[in-house]
Amino acid sequence: MKIIDKDLRKGWVKIRVEDVDDLWILKNIIKVGDIVVAKTLRDVKMEGEGKRRLPVTLAIKVEKIYFQPFASRLRVHGVIVEGLEEYGLRGSHHTLNVDVGSEITLFKESLNQSLLRKLESLTNKRRFKTLLVAADFDEASLAILYDQGLRFLNDLTLPSIGREDESSVEEVAKRVVEEILRYVKSEDVDFIVVGSPTVLREAIIKELKAHTGSKLRVFADSVSVGGRAGIHELIRRDSVKGLLKEFVIVEGEEILDKFLKLLTTNPERVAYGLKDVEFAVLSNAVDTLLVTEDLLTSNEYERVERILNQVEEKGGRVRIIPVESPLAVKLKGFGGIIALLRFALQRPLNHYGNLSQSQ
Repeated sequence: MKIIDKDLRKGWVKIRVEDVDDLWILKNIIKVGDIVVAKTLRDVKMEGEGKRRLPVTLAIKVEKIYFQPFASRLRVHGVIVEGLEEYGLRGSHHTLNVDVGSEITLFKESLNQSLLRKLESLTNKRRFKTLLVAADFDEASLAILYDQGLRFLNDLTLPSIGREDESSVEEVAKRVVEEILRYVKSEDVDFIVVGSPTVLREAIIKELKAHTGSKLRVFADSVSVGGRAGIHELIRRDSVKGLLKEFVIVEGEEILDKFLKLLTTNPERVAYGLKDVEFAVLSNAVDTLLVTEDLLTSNEYERVERILNQVEEKGGRVRIIPVESPLAVKLKGFGGIIALLRFALQRPLNHYGNLSQSQ
């Protein structure tokens, strides 16, 4: 994501979308009531010619936002508030398609420093695509790990073989590598992590290097099972976590693990659910906040935004977890939001603060 221009006083920022992750970020930043300006195509009535589709620049007031998980397009729907007055478009509905490479100008009633800082931190940020492979002697799964989450590509059922049968192991390795190479090309991955029992893992790495040489970085680790369970095991491995530490989903798993340990050993050092987290924020106690993406588009989104803004303004970390990820399912059990606290926090009985009352 690249910030082309901005005016905090007037409440606008012009952005260029540079990759798919930017679309997911914008989906969480653009809210109902915001104004989005972008180039688009629009059918207009031409005198004596009927309808023609023209390239135009329109400003719409946002009513709905659509984003298919891991798609390459964000659709912003709303009412036209400015653009081509001669065609009487004002007041009509229109949908802007925002793709990789698109430039948009976003107007918000309150473009605060926290939001701008979030956008600026993403400017020119290098993101990596990682192909994860988990295979045993019965099944294999391939998945892509993005900043925005985990996407499974394919699941393979492998012929049962004897682990000591070298020729059979090689045949299975070739089958797995065939799938790896297909997705390396179509997904434009930066590196590969292979998880498998030792014999099969070595055969896969050998076969893979025979095809790619030194063109791709390939890392290996062991997993107890193949398939999707093996993928989830793989992203928890220390070696993989170190390699992929920039990715939110991996970091999120670490935060949740720490949260669960503290919940049983020192519960006053954690908070969960909106009311409890809200009270912790008012007490300036939040060090790290983990929240599911759908809370930002729920009926409580204004309340959630206040929480996120105050955590960041007070130096805390905020991590937003994609609703499509397995981690989000776990967070749902805690109200979709958890926090690690800087210190043990005593709660008054039946009393929680409210950020809106503190302002």
